[in-house]
Amino acid sequence: MAEQWKAVCRLRDIPPQGAVAVARGLAWQELPAVRVFRSADDQVVAQLDGGEGRRYAVRIEEGRVYLDQNELNAPASRAEAALAGSFGTSPHA
Repeated sequence: MAEQWKAVCRLRDIPPQGAVAVARGLAWQELPAVRVFRSADDQVVAQLDGGEGRRYAVRIEEGRVYLDQNELNAPASRAEAALAGSFGTSPHA
C-alpha cells in the first residue's frame, strides 16, 4: 500500500524536548494516540503512546510534520484489531 502522508502539525508547534499527541482511529474506538517528540536539535520521532514502543514514519517538509495515514489507521495490536471489530479503522480520516 502506498504511503499517504497526513500533515499533523507544524514543527514549531512541538516545544523543544516536548511532544504533541495525534489521535488515531475513530473517536469511539478510544485508541492510544501517537506522540510526536521533538529533540533539542529538531529531530522528530513518533511512537505509540503508552510505552508499547511502536514507531511511526515521520516526514518533515517546509516546517510541517507528516505521519503516514496508513500507519495511523492500522491497529497497533491484536487488542486494537478486536476493538475495531468489523468496522475496522477509517481509511481516510
